[in-house]
Amino acid sequence: MTIDDIKKMLDSGMIAPTDEDIVEKGQMASPKGGHVEYQLHHGWDPAKAHVCDKTWGVFNVELMRFIKCQAYDDGQLRAVLDQIQIDDSHWNWLTKSLFHKSAEYDWFFLMAEGYPQGACLIYHPKPSAIASGDIFYIEYVAAAPWNRDNPMSGRTFKGIATILLRYATNYARRELKLRFGFSLHALPKAIAFYRGIGMVEHPPGNKDNLSYFEMPEVSASKFAGAA
Repeated sequence: MTIDDIKKMLDSGMIAPTDEDIVEKGQMASPKGGHVEYQLHHGWDPAKAHVCDKTWGVFNVELMRFIKCQAYDDGQLRAVLDQIQIDDSHWNWLTKSLFHKSAEYDWFFLMAEGYPQGACLIYHPKPSAIASGDIFYIEYVAAAPWNRDNPMSGRTFKGIATILLRYATNYARRELKLRFGFSLHALPKAIAFYRGIGMVEHPPGNKDNLSYFEMPEVSASKFAGAA
């Protein structure tokens, strides 16, 4: 069976996203006022991954068309392109789900208003590069493109990646028996976020022109318990 065959099955509804893997519910502030309930799902689910590809891809195409139609001068265009975060727009979540479904991987999806608002894939165990003990490694984490700063619609929800990483941190400690801490290789435009939540750069771990970041144990423990 090819990936195209799987896509056809998903598009036909033969394979649908499941709600049986909800592990947490919470509230996010709505830009329209009030709050919106989110559901955090834990588990391998190619159907949710496929919805990420379809809905996020449509938004990114519409965003680029919007930017093209604004008649920005060169300076304005550079400023807009520097602002938006689309360096992960080529990620294919369905393909990733089909190749990362063994026991050392864990999938997390944050759903709200019927759409995936964010996704995260972790690998474990991973030796810490800055201290002793095993931690987990973030293979991929992303918020839906409408949850990032953009000139077309503004940001819909904030804190998506934080919710996902906080749950993963507590899960890794509680269920996987790893010590507090996690690591990743950061896309350039995400570096400020990772520094902001307490991760530190460790240059010897850099690869493929991506900077290696790790959350120290004490910082990760605080992050996991933060409100």
